[in-house]
Amino acid sequence: MKDKKTIKIRRSYDAEFKQEVIRMLASGRSAKEISEAFGIAENLLYRWKRMATKKIKSTPGENGNDKSAKLAAEVAKLRAENARLKTDREILKKALGLLSQSDSETSMS
Repeated sequence: MKDKKTIKIRRSYDAEFKQEVIRMLASGRSAKEISEAFGIAENLLYRWKRMATKKIKSTPGENGNDKSAKLAAEVAKLRAENARLKTDREILKKALGLLSQSDSETSMS
């Protein structure tokens, strides 16, 4: 029987270390070899690798998100054109108002 309770301390690893380990996996080193060298469980290595591939797939503008980026660009373009057309309309309204004033002044004289 054990007299003393052992307390496990959860280790944390920075992003740079995780990226380096993922690079080692991608270069062909086995997960078992890396886990033994660094004292990390194999399943944790596979989890880091899976999370890294999920992040790559979800970055905007890549891997299928091109359509949404194109739509966003088109929306911005259409909004700018709409604002320009509103300005043009206001200018034409003012010009029409001035023309109608000058027509009424000339017809009265």
